[in-house]
Amino acid sequence: MSDPTERREFPRAQAKWAVTLLTAETQIEGVIENFTPKGLFVSCDQVPQLEGSFRMVIKIPGRPTMNAAGKVMWSTILDASESGARLGVGIEFTEISESDLQYLYETVKEYHEG
Repeated sequence: MSDPTERREFPRAQAKWAVTLLTAETQIEGVIENFTPKGLFVSCDQVPQLEGSFRMVIKIPGRPTMNAAGKVMWSTILDASESGARLGVGIEFTEISESDLQYLYETVKEYHEG
């Protein structure tokens, strides 16, 4: 049953997909925790640049690598310890192929019907 106060345009599907965020300065490895056809929630050790967009390489098991671009919409600290912090980053797609977008739509639909 969906929450009537939910403001998201699309329901989220859970995932554990590896993602690499490629900025001009660095390469950030992370894990996609959940997604919609509009964006991703990624856990990682550092936040990518807050200005402008960056490239992403999404590794989905059993499927060709997905290439997209996105921008940071928000970030939060998920877990902090003496050895560092695990961050959560909300990323909105700024560029994604039509076939990859269709795959995300279908996967979200299957996740919520299954």
